[in-house]
Amino acid sequence: MSLPISHVTIFKKTGLVLWSRAVEKMRGDPVSQLIQNYLLEEKGGAARRATIDAYDLEWRFVNEGDLVVVVASQRSLELDFCGDLVDLVRKRVVASGAAADADKAAALRATFDATYDALAREMEAKLRLKRKKAAAKAEEARARREEQQAAKAAEEDDDDDEEPPASGAPATEASGLAKLKRRASATNSGGRRRGSAKAAAAPAEPRGPKKPTVWRDGSQRNKRLSAKEAEALDFSGKAGDADARAAGEAKRLDEMRGTYLPGRDETAAWDEADELVEESDDDGAEEKPAGWFGRSALGSLVANVSGTQTLTRELVDPAMEKLRTTLMEKNVAVEVADAITATVSESLVGKKVERFARAKTLVRDALKDAVARVLTPKRSTDVLREVLAAKKRPKGPYSIVFVGINGVGKSTSLSKVAYYLKEHGVDVMITACDTFRSGAVEQLRSHAKCLDVELYEKGYLKDPGDVAKASLDHAKSRGKECVLIDTAGRMQNNERLMRELAKLISVNSPDLVLFVGEALVGNDGIDQLNMFNKSLAQFCPDGRQIDGLVLTKFDTIDDKVGATLSMTYKTGQPIMFIGVGQKYTHLKKLSVNAVINALFSS
Repeated sequence: MSLPISHVTIFKKTGLVLWSRAVEKMRGDPVSQLIQNYLLEEKGGAARRATIDAYDLEWRFVNEGDLVVVVASQRSLELDFCGDLVDLVRKRVVASGAAADADKAAALRATFDATYDALAREMEAKLRLKRKKAAAKAEEARARREEQQAAKAAEEDDDDDEEPPASGAPATEASGLAKLKRRASATNSGGRRRGSAKAAAAPAEPRGPKKPTVWRDGSQRNKRLSAKEAEALDFSGKAGDADARAAGEAKRLDEMRGTYLPGRDETAAWDEADELVEESDDDGAEEKPAGWFGRSALGSLVANVSGTQTLTRELVDPAMEKLRTTLMEKNVAVEVADAITATVSESLVGKKVERFARAKTLVRDALKDAVARVLTPKRSTDVLREVLAAKKRPKGPYSIVFVGINGVGKSTSLSKVAYYLKEHGVDVMITACDTFRSGAVEQLRSHAKCLDVELYEKGYLKDPGDVAKASLDHAKSRGKECVLIDTAGRMQNNERLMRELAKLISVNSPDLVLFVGEALVGNDGIDQLNMFNKSLAQFCPDGRQIDGLVLTKFDTIDDKVGATLSMTYKTGQPIMFIGVGQKYTHLKKLSVNAVINALFSS
């Protein structure tokens, strides 16, 4: 097979084509229309897919080198893999160094043919495998339906009038033989293997629906837990052959280590530097166009500056309006966008600039200062430093409680923090206070084994506040330096569970309460956090609230970091950590430079 792609091209944001592959002659010029109607008009920030005339176009930005990758296909084909293909091409361009090296970019025309052919073969293999799996799944479903139909037909035959007995044979015997024949015939017509009369007489029953995970809301606190209920909640596999159980646990542990532990010589995300790309201000230095083809907010301002000139309100305001639009396109809330542009405007008006490059430096520095003011926390975000400082205090170990709604990755984020602290010499213990979700304790136990740290747990349907208190006493007696406390996920409007969480926090007075949320949810995350704060302030006697944020899936939001900026601005809560992948090492602090790069990268 060959990929039914019409056109693939790589070009610079200035319009210079570096490489292209025309599989067929396209009607019209949809790529030029894409540039004119989306990229030049700066409509490409929110979407990376467009339909132009008879073609679907997917594009990605290679911001490291001001490049664009575009894949075009016929709209009638409705292909579902173009996004994956354009991502592969983008990654290979970055890996080749063409994005950062002008000479390598110039050589792309001659060298990328073989690279693209290899990528196309890779994509074709993936598509073949995907289709093979889909066909197997469809065949399995078809066979299951036929099997069920055969079983149903056999049951209906049993309800029919019995055939008259053969001459000389007892009625019961002849009737039984007729039933067996009918069942065997129905079974064989459904595609099942011929078996014994016993197997034919008892067709397999269709499987029932998968049992859902049990979520408990705390209303069963006073109910005595039966042995059967306790067994249903326990996923540790105590029953069965001990050797088989041990082998299964060892296999699961190996799988987790492969998933979460870093590879050899892999650099942890927290050790990677986020550099802000600075442009030279030297006289005579070549200046790159700012933003898309020189028509960004920054470009509209510096284009009007010549010689020695003082920036006036008339010069600055049009640029600030474009800046405001750019911020909102990156999911920055209107209130925050207004505040940032007002701050930048006030810092620029009245400044005297002597040359074009100086204006760019002034604007860039003003933007950095404005964003830094929003992201600069009221309290320290150096968790490691606070933990190390608390080592010798008589109170006992430093304690951190992780809270949030269901399914945002609290347990994984807690495990990442545990790995981070352990790598920096801290003796860590984990406490399982999610005592209501079936399998929660076992999940945390697997992480603890993978991390090689102690887990404190008391099973299910226990008071989480009591479990946390007992764990802190245990940690103090064992000389532990930090305790990370996992809690059950809860919706922010569930008063019963919010009261329970408030009790855990007020009874144990943790050093840090971290709210774990997804970076993808945007303004919904702000609402969740505000509701958590409101509930804790209402139910905690001391009015204790959230101390900081942990944002998961930060690596999936691309350049849409505006919601992160808005969350910090509106709540006043600092972002302590961001998750940038699945492994334990995929954890880092939020960098102001990284946010600025993402906000103004295109």
